[in-house]
Amino acid sequence: MRLQRFAILVFMSLILGFLSSLSGAWAADADTQEGRQAIQQALNEKGFPVGTPDGIFGPKTEAAIRAFQDSIGAEATGTLTDREADLLLGRVTPTKTPKPQPDVTAGTVFKDCDTCPEMVEIPKGSFQMGATDAEHENPFIGFVPEEHPRHEVTIAYPFAIGRYEVTVAEFDAYVRETGAEVGGICGVRLIETGPLAQKFTGTRHTESSAEIYGPYFVYITDGSYKQPGLSVTPRQPAVCVSRQEVTAYLAWLREKTGKGYRLPTEAEWEYAARAGTRTVAFWGDDLDHACGYANFADKASGYQAGEASPCAEAVRPDWTAEVGSYRPNPWGLYDMAGNVQEMVQDCWSPGYDTTPRDGSPARQSGCQLFIARGGDYEMVHVSMRASERLTFGYDPQLDMVQGPNEALDIRSNVVGFRVALSLGSAAWDSQ
Repeated sequence: MRLQRFAILVFMSLILGFLSSLSGAWAADADTQEGRQAIQQALNEKGFPVGTPDGIFGPKTEAAIRAFQDSIGAEATGTLTDREADLLLGRVTPTKTPKPQPDVTAGTVFKDCDTCPEMVEIPKGSFQMGATDAEHENPFIGFVPEEHPRHEVTIAYPFAIGRYEVTVAEFDAYVRETGAEVGGICGVRLIETGPLAQKFTGTRHTESSAEIYGPYFVYITDGSYKQPGLSVTPRQPAVCVSRQEVTAYLAWLREKTGKGYRLPTEAEWEYAARAGTRTVAFWGDDLDHACGYANFADKASGYQAGEASPCAEAVRPDWTAEVGSYRPNPWGLYDMAGNVQEMVQDCWSPGYDTTPRDGSPARQSGCQLFIARGGDYEMVHVSMRASERLTFGYDPQLDMVQGPNEALDIRSNVVGFRVALSLGSAAWDSQ
């Protein structure tokens, strides 16, 4: 008698366990034969075969459920939650599981081809973008509206940026390989004093007059990266290149390497320039030490702004220096302050009130005025700040020899560029 009662209890326990597993597997809508068959049918259709939908959840159905759970990044329990049943039956849209991003080490250098720029890995992270309190308090700087409000930007993806500004030799490799026709009208900054005072190469534009543009600026009609108004070596940065020409160069790099080379965004540029620091410049808050880190109008230069400089550079170039002539920032990037201004992706904005906070660029349809970063060889030392913002393109407030329809074809010998490249799939240009 006891044995019979024990067998009944065991049988009832098994039945309850089976029913319990059913209720867990079905979630709320799988308490019926039709609901269980619908789940089995959905598993079959999604490539997790269970055979003929019979409404009985045996080992084969549980294995199929585990495989489905694994495919959506859920714990493979073999029993469906309400949410998982909804996903399986197509009642909700699955949340896209982010792909893992590659681990990178700040400062790691690589190169994708013999004539490609050297690239430096930059890890994902957050930083404060915009002018610091120390800049507000500096009597030579003060409050600069376009550098505010200071705000946090989170770049949730690794990327790479050029170790140096793109050089004459690197741009020349593109021109020689493709036969691209480059060059045209270019604005040239003249030197005020010294052996090269007022001297330039090229053909002066007929509308370029000292009365309109001042005695230290001239437009030439045949400017290019090879003839930017003053002599250059292969290691100097490529200037007198238009945004249109830079776009073509980047397309050549993409085709050559199979990778998405582009200009850096303004946020990416400042993040890379700061290199984990929170100071006015990557070397600290004291801009009087700029001479060891940047090519600008120092005391020994031939530029009028040099009279306000606190120091003289050891390198002492007449205008642009060969890339890598000054000390790098903590991530191994050179000339992120001075030498030449650098084009970025973003369209100009008068401040940061509406700009993206995720590292993506500020864009505008028909943009004619873009942002440039980093300062240049003829600017004052206080312009070597990481937050300094400049413009490049067509500005209707200036009387220029080129109009709004030629905004992408404007060139200057104070403006160059460096390249960037997203790493992984989470970047703004990979979505």
